[in-house]
Formats: sequence, C-alpha cells, structure tokens
Amino acid sequence: MKTDFLILWVDDNKLVIDSLASNLGKWLEEKGFELRVISHKDETNVLTDIKTYDVELIVIDYKLPKKNGNEIIKDIRTSGCYQDIVFYSEGMPPKEPFDGVFFVSKEDAKTRIKELVDLKLLRSFDSMGIRGWIVADAIELEGMVNELLIRCYSHRDGFSFTDRLFYSDSNPLEFGTKVGMLNGIMKDRIALLRANGVKDGSVEKLDACKTIFDTFQKEVVEIRNIVAHQRMEATEKGKAIKRKSTNVLDDATIVLVRKNLRKHRDNLLNLQSII
Repeated sequence: MKTDFLILWVDDNKLVIDSLASNLGKWLEEKGFELRVISHKDETNVLTDIKTYDVELIVIDYKLPKKNGNEIIKDIRTSGCYQDIVFYSEGMPPKEPFDGVFFVSKEDAKTRIKELVDLKLLRSFDSMGIRGWIVADAIELEGMVNELLIRCYSHRDGFSFTDRLFYSDSNPLEFGTKVGMLNGIMKDRIALLRANGVKDGSVEKLDACKTIFDTFQKEVVEIRNIVAHQRMEATEKGKAIKRKSTNVLDDATIVLVRKNLRKHRDNLLNLQSII
C-alpha cells in the first residue's frame, strides 16, 4: 500500500538500525504511514532486494564487515538504481561524487533521515497524487474483499459462479454491495458459532473483525468514491481542465484516511486467517 514507507538499511549493528528505525517509525505513525525496513549487515542480497522491492530510501553505514558503504553505493549506482541514499559513519564518511547521496555523521543521522523522508513525502503526495494513492489502495482492499467472498462462495457452486459474480464485464457488483455481502457472512457465522456453543475464541476474534469492518463502507468505500468522482470544470480560457477541491484533501483528513486504510488492510488480513 502507498501508506507503507520502505527503507533498505545496510548496517552490521542491529541496535543502531532498531534505535533509528523506532524513532522514525513513531514519527511516520503520527502521519498515518507505516515504516517497513529491509535490513542487511553487508552487501549480500542488497542489489537483489533493490530490484525486487519498491524501496523509498536507502540507508548505508560506512564501516561494514566486507565491502564498505561507499563500495556498495558504487554497486547500487552501477546497477542503474538512483534512489536517494543516506550514507553515515561515526565520523564523516568519504565524500565521493555520487548523485543523490546525503553524507551525514551517525550523530546527525536521526534528524537527517527524518528530514529526507519528510521531503520525499512532500514530493510524492501532491493533490493529484493523494487522490491516486487513495483510489489505488482502495482497489487493493477491494481485491482482498473479493478473495474473501470467493473463499466463502466457491464451495457452493464452483468458480464459474464467483467468476461471474466478481469479474463479469456486463454486470459486476458494486464495491459497497460486496462489502455488505461480507458483513452479512460474518454476522451469520458469528450467530452460528454462538448457537453451537463454540468456546475456542473464534467467536470473539470474528466479532472483533466485524466491529472494525462495520466502518469499512464509510472509511474506505465512501472516501474512494469522493476522490474518484470529483467533478471537473474548465478554466476561464476554456482550454485546460482542473478538478474541484474537496475537504477530503485537508491535512488532518489525509492523515486519518491513511490510518484507516492501514487499519482495514490489517483487519482483512486477520479475516483471511479466520474465514
């Protein structure tokens, strides 16, 4: 999801990574993002992970067990990756002519990494970008809802039914309809488990998931609809088109939307392990 911020971190001192990442993670949490870290103690698999994952930032220590940090940076740039890099050490690391590399002391790393992350967020999430990631994340959540419904319905009359139900070009179900269907399934299952006197904790787990999912329509579907269907109007010259702004894009609401999208993603993952 676009509410994740992924850092690839190379440092053989895990305590340093944990300390700096903990501080940064709490700060991102307040902004509605979730920090994810891929850590390495040396250059092993660094280039592979950079090619595999959508890394937002690379952080590298200078003194490492095998290749030093500046050598790893050379390998990264030679591979064609030009993602921003924070390069730190106990003293100042050697300032080699690398583009997009921020040289800092380890003492300043916490502040400088946070400043760079904040700058990258500002670059990435302009007004149009915000609408884009809200819609993209809602589509991802809709896919998770589809998977859960398919799991619940496929045993009844086969995949041909679910294929027609969710992927038909002629008459696909609305997102809100599918949300209502999944909510109904949870309600029925909770009632059945209680009627059968099940005492293994599954009722409580499913009930907790349903409580969160009860807000899905308002916090995901309605928000998605607002940003996806904003009205268009022509400029005064009648040539360009611009979108009318809505209150969904004020700063406080944006933070809340990010937190809600993450909350519902995690809740659907829990549901997948229950249903």
